[in-house]
Amino acid sequence: MTQTLDASQRVADLGTSQSTSQAIKAAASTEAATTDKLAIFTITFGIAFAILYTQFERLNWPFFTYHPAVGKIDFWMQAQRSGEGPPMYWYGWLALSFPGAAILGWIATLLSPRALQRTTIFTCTLAVLWSVIYAVGIYMDERTSFDTDLVKTIGWVSGIPALAGAGALSYFVPIQWVERLWTRWVLIMPIWGLIILGYSLKSYFMR
Repeated sequence: MTQTLDASQRVADLGTSQSTSQAIKAAASTEAATTDKLAIFTITFGIAFAILYTQFERLNWPFFTYHPAVGKIDFWMQAQRSGEGPPMYWYGWLALSFPGAAILGWIATLLSPRALQRTTIFTCTLAVLWSVIYAVGIYMDERTSFDTDLVKTIGWVSGIPALAGAGALSYFVPIQWVERLWTRWVLIMPIWGLIILGYSLKSYFMR
């Protein structure tokens, strides 16, 4: 009788131990998934913010315009007005870049790792190629003997070869390279954005 009770107790203890072990494993798995999603969101946010901010600056799309001399705020982009001093747009670019990057970061957490990495390669390559092709077009246009201003008026055309190049690279690049490059875009894209911003502001530095 005593042996039977001891055996039953050991079985109960074993069942309790297994349940506890399963609960710990489930908690660890949930914590790991949460950590992975946070990492994905953070990395995607960093990449997206650099691209969006650079794009909004180049297009001059601020969410609002701040006039520091008079303490006035206008919606969207407003040119300088007499007696109000030079306007500031970069607050407005930030106001669009932060929520835009946050939304893209959240969407990234819903994708599979491979789809996310391929999409990141495509987007970043598109941003780099588009800006390079556009800059080359501007350079060549400025050195023609006649003033066409063609590239500046239809700059979107430079996005066509950039789109084709980005699609080809994101499809043919080996997945091992894609995995290695994914986190490095967090450093590459801000540096590339600063290069573009520096080039666009060169007239202020060369005065």
